[in-house]
Amino acid sequence: MKIPKRLFFSLITQTFLSLVCCLSISVFAASYPDRPMKWIVPYPPGGTTDVIARNIAQNMSEQLGQPIVIENKPGAGGQIAMNYVAKAPADGYTLLVSDASLATVQSLYKSLPFNPQADLAAVSLFVTVPHIVVVNPALKVSSLNELIRLNKQQAEKMVFSSGGLGSPLHLAGESLKFATGLDWLHVPYKGAGPAIFAVVSNEAQIATPSLPAVLAQIQGKKLDALAIMGDKRSPALPNVPTVLELGYPKATAIGWVGLHAPAGVDAEVLSKLAVVTKRSLKNPLLQSRLQEQGATISSDINSGEYAKFVGIQSAHWNQVVKSAGIQAE
Repeated sequence: MKIPKRLFFSLITQTFLSLVCCLSISVFAASYPDRPMKWIVPYPPGGTTDVIARNIAQNMSEQLGQPIVIENKPGAGGQIAMNYVAKAPADGYTLLVSDASLATVQSLYKSLPFNPQADLAAVSLFVTVPHIVVVNPALKVSSLNELIRLNKQQAEKMVFSSGGLGSPLHLAGESLKFATGLDWLHVPYKGAGPAIFAVVSNEAQIATPSLPAVLAQIQGKKLDALAIMGDKRSPALPNVPTVLELGYPKATAIGWVGLHAPAGVDAEVLSKLAVVTKRSLKNPLLQSRLQEQGATISSDINSGEYAKFVGIQSAHWNQVVKSAGIQAE
């Protein structure tokens, strides 16, 4: 069968363009990155997510041979940072430092200017960080069960401080509340820092922040740690039991820090980032620094597993939001 000359040249042209396109992508991936990168953090400087991101960025920058600039874009429960990255060019130079807010944002807001699943692509999970039950030492309780008994005896409610309605601190507290029957007055503050300070100053008595955020205060005896809200004890506080050990599996609350990219970034670029992440997280000095901060390193979880993890966490926190009666804004 003779192919018409016009069709023949059309097929040749399409094949040539496809080869050029593939070659261009491969060359781009091989030279990536050839300029500074931006990591967008959805919180102000100094918090758990920000500090961990800066530690990892420093090591990965050395591996990649290009600076990684941390930009903080706080606000709207992480929406500002997520939307910024979701709408950034899909070239691998603007990335989101993702955390638990990525799993809660859809439950807390009726409408979003982006789709977390469709517009953002998982790259790597850096670390997981358990939440922890802390109280002011003035309560004079040494265990979670003692706190529960004292809570039942008191005529007035204890004060629970959070970083704001729907914040990770608040939702972790709701998990604890429903699992244990604790009763308290919830007072939302403008961020995790003020919420933690409220317990240190005894303005509030209980909080459930991430472990890295309060490790120094616990070690300095300014806060008492009653339970790790994860499924295993932390090497940073080996004597503090988990809520699982104490018989409250539904009180589990885990935070994390990882990396997402705009959807559409070339697969080879994402693969390169994942490889460099894994290599960086095996650096002994970085491992030591992260573990000292109370983080558990997750270097063996690939991008597909990270995406699945976020989906599971989204379903979990959606149920917590509904159980707590929190109305989406």
